[in-house]
Order: sequence, then C-alpha cells, then structure tokens
Amino acid sequence: MKTNCGSAGRFAGRRAAVWRELERAASVEVAWITNRSDIRYLCGGSEGVSGVLFGADWAVVMTSKMFEHVMPAQVPGCEVLVGSPHPLIKDVLRRYRYRRGLGVQGARLSWSAHCALDEAMGRRRLVDIGDVVVNARAVKDEEEVRLIRRCVSIAQRGFRELILQGATTLMKRTERELAAELEYRMRMLGADRQAFPGGIIVASGPNSASCHHEPTGRKPRRGEPLLIDWGAERDGYRCDITRVVFMGTPPDVLQQIHQAVSAANAAGTAAVRPRVSCNRVSKAGWDVVREAGYGELIRHGLGHGIGLDVHELPGLGSGGSQPSSGDVRLRTGMVVTVEPGVYLDGVGGVRIEDDVLVTAKGRSVLTSLPRSLDEAIL
Repeated sequence: MKTNCGSAGRFAGRRAAVWRELERAASVEVAWITNRSDIRYLCGGSEGVSGVLFGADWAVVMTSKMFEHVMPAQVPGCEVLVGSPHPLIKDVLRRYRYRRGLGVQGARLSWSAHCALDEAMGRRRLVDIGDVVVNARAVKDEEEVRLIRRCVSIAQRGFRELILQGATTLMKRTERELAAELEYRMRMLGADRQAFPGGIIVASGPNSASCHHEPTGRKPRRGEPLLIDWGAERDGYRCDITRVVFMGTPPDVLQQIHQAVSAANAAGTAAVRPRVSCNRVSKAGWDVVREAGYGELIRHGLGHGIGLDVHELPGLGSGGSQPSSGDVRLRTGMVVTVEPGVYLDGVGGVRIEDDVLVTAKGRSVLTSLPRSLDEAIL
C-alpha cells in the first residue's frame, strides 16, 4: 500500500483553509468527509479510510482493523479510531461537546448512511456542505503540481515508446493490446497505474468518432486515425492527454479536421491565464472549430480540471462529464486540460488534449508531445 505524499503540516494547512470556508458557508461545528479524493486531500489517507472527521484544529480518521497498522504512516497528525464510523462519530462529538451541526457531503452519502448518521446525531443537525472541499482542491499547491508534472513525464515517455515502433507494428495489434502495452510501459516508468476509472481509450478508424470508446479487438488499418486518450497516476495524482496518429496518409477530410483541432487547441491554450472566465477559454477554442465549419460536430466541453480525480473543477464549457464552471475565473495554481475534438461518424475523429497550469503571468503547458499533422502521420 502506498503511503501519503505530504507532511502533517501540509494536510493541517489544507484542513484549516477548508474550515475557514466552512465557517463562512455553513453553520457546522465539525465536518465528516467521505469522498475518497477529498479524504486523501485533507489527511493523506487512501485505501481503508471510512472518512475523516475534523474541526478547526483537530482531525480523526476512521478505519477498520484490517488497515489499522498502516494508518499512522498514511495520515500524519491525525488521531486514528478503529470500528464502525457512526458510533465513533457520536463518541467524538460527545468528547468535544459538540451539540449543533455536523457537516456532511450530502451528494456522497447513500440513503442508508444518511439515516444511520441522522440516528446517531440525536438532536444535532446534518448540514450539507456541498462542494467546499472540491472547490478547495481546484487550486494546486507546489507538491501537487510536482506530482502532476511527474505523471505527465511518465505518460509522455510511455506514449513515445509505443508510437516509435511505427505504423506497421501498431497495425498488428488490437486496440485492447495497445491499451495494455501503454499501461505496462507507464508502470515500468514509475506509474502506480493508468489514470482513468474506465481504462485507457484506444480507438482506431471509425471507432475514433466515439468520444469515450472502449478498446476492442479491432486493429488499426492503413490511412486510419488511431486516437489514444491516456494518463498516468502517481501518489493519487493524475494527468490526462490525448493524441491522434495516422497509419500513413489519412483522407483529406481528416487532415482538415486535424488542422482545425490543432488550431483550436492552440487558441484555447493561449486564452488560459488568471482571472479569465472558463466560458471565455471555451469560446476561444470552439470559435476556431466553428469558423472551420465543424460547429455542429462539437460534442463535449473544451476541458476540465485534473488532480486527484481525472475530472475536477473547473469545467471549461458544457457537454463534458464535469459541468461547466461558466463565469468562474481561473486562478493561479489551477491545472486544466484543453481538449477540442471533432468527430465524423463512420469515418473517425480527432482530439488533441494538453494539460495546462495557470501561472501568475499566464500559463505553463505541461505536455510537450507534437500537435502538428505532419508529426501525427507515422
């Protein structure tokens, strides 16, 4: 099992910052966090943590007997309690003499968990704290950025190793085999695993017109696109990259689409900077696609935040799995993807995705793989 990648002071600082937001946004004395990524962000715990209960200057992690021995290393600076979480929460509230509101992540609680908590709280109220922790996670600290950079480095090296084998070799393998090989290469380069809950996307020929295609037994053919959307995970953090390569010279329509998508990627990336709204970044990228005549083929948002989850706030435009953040303005420390795509059913699709850090003076593009059509033809 991996231990955490932060110090007790770093996690205490994060909890203190979230607590300040809670004091402004909700009438709670203590918060119970159950979303896995939020737990890791606030205390370092990963597998085996039922949740973290914390107040202004303390934190208690709930776990089971199975994971008790690894918790001290995972959650520095936190008290560890073993057992069923709801009775333990009740005991902690009595110890600290809390009698009012318990903040919970309502959208993350099952009905049975909500009922059990409600019963354990007695006269204390359950207060939904919404996305307070998720919003805090949108801005990355130096350690988080370092880990995302490390993921990018691993993912790019793995991709280069795969693609440098050439079209002739790639066409001998199925989409499933290519996805497995790319994951293997990333693990050998230091990744804990591939980054996506649904697995690496490898889509050949007409399959590349599906935005989130699941790899099959199909093999890429001469002149076809091979779309690969992948990422590496290291110490809980992730990257998210997409490139399309062609098995020789593609049809004219796909060449034109690639050029439009590449230009849209550049325009969207250039719009990323502090205090710019998410809508403005989205518009900058998609306007290029519309001007090229492909506006009706837009199927998803221009991008999204990345970090402990592969899709986080902020969302750049609507249509993606992460809702649009609209007029929310980018802040220094956010890491977002810029991933315009155009898809022709029955023919194929092109998506070019880069990971971009918002800096005090503008942006830093963390990904460096080629984006031009010439370099995409193998």
